[in-house]
Amino acid sequence: MSEDDAPPADLHSGMPLHDLIRAGMKERGWSYSDLERASGRALTRGRWQQLGSGVAQRKFPDPSSLSVISEVLEVDITTVVLAAARSVGLDVRTRGTDLAHLLPALTERLSERMRVAILTLVRAAVAETRHDEGRDITSEALQGLRLEWPKSASPSSTEPDRSDHPQQGT
Repeated sequence: MSEDDAPPADLHSGMPLHDLIRAGMKERGWSYSDLERASGRALTRGRWQQLGSGVAQRKFPDPSSLSVISEVLEVDITTVVLAAARSVGLDVRTRGTDLAHLLPALTERLSERMRVAILTLVRAAVAETRHDEGRDITSEALQGLRLEWPKSASPSSTEPDRSDHPQQGT
């Protein structure tokens, strides 16, 4: 499965481990034997079945098993660890929104400059929302950051979009 074909990261958030495993099986049309083969036999068919059965787990899976599950299902290790925690009965809740889970794969490869720019944009959007709610927003809300767009990058509000209208008569 290529990164472009991968399901969105938030698709699996909030699932216990057995649901995560079953979702991975369903997405690929795989059996527990297929999972065993895909793991290079690092996890046996029986272990996959045990983890995917939905029977309450008494013991947290070992780190090497969690890594194998992450690799085989092509799911972030954090998602697998949280799913395993849910499976042993821990009340796992995320703080805030799921916006971080909506980020596409490979965002960790963004340059520091690009990360700062994206963070600035998000802070500005949050500040605007607060302002719309009647809260007084100061420049401190953006920690002194400002958004500036070069004029060359902004569409002109005075020129109509001509892409939909063929030019007439020459």
